[in-house]
Amino acid sequence: MSAVLEPTADAGPAWLQSLQRSREEWRANPRLRWGVWLIVGMFFLWLLLLAQDQADAWRAETETARAELDRLRPIQNSGPLWNQRSDDAHLHMEAARSMLWVAPSPGLVEAGLQDTLRSLAEKSGVTVRELAILSGAERKPGPTQAIRARLVVEYNQRLALMGLLSEIGRSPKLMMVDSLKFRPQSQPPRAELEIRVLHETAEAKP
Repeated sequence: MSAVLEPTADAGPAWLQSLQRSREEWRANPRLRWGVWLIVGMFFLWLLLLAQDQADAWRAETETARAELDRLRPIQNSGPLWNQRSDDAHLHMEAARSMLWVAPSPGLVEAGLQDTLRSLAEKSGVTVRELAILSGAERKPGPTQAIRARLVVEYNQRLALMGLLSEIGRSPKLMMVDSLKFRPQSQPPRAELEIRVLHETAEAKP
């Protein structure tokens, strides 16, 4: 009595089988998907925090340049070298100042900030659930003040949220994401951002 062996279908290369198993596990395991997206979000937030550290460094450099410019003004006619140093300090201060939100009043900055955030959210394809200026904004002595806003968006549009964070980071006017919280249990899932800008008061034009 002889046994007859039926030929088996070739399942393909091992790497292809492994890829198919990984895709099936990705589809069947929502916790795995949430975990991966959370890691991606944390990595993106880490990049933003690095950018904010650089922005804080620019702010400190601006104050240093302002102080140096004030110190050099009394002697700016003492020679070409001092004139060059004064010009360099002035250019440095103006470059950093261009990133500030300059307006005659905080109310104008608050309105402009909300309009900008809505525009960036629409551009990124993110659905805004809530947008408000925080009442506990910083008020410190000095020409530069901080204004904060709370932005709540739907998190089921993960790639769109990453696009929004990217747009905030590329904004010509400095916007810093102080906190980013995920609410996966909400329906729909949401992300809460706290955004800070720096306002410098400017006299209104007649």
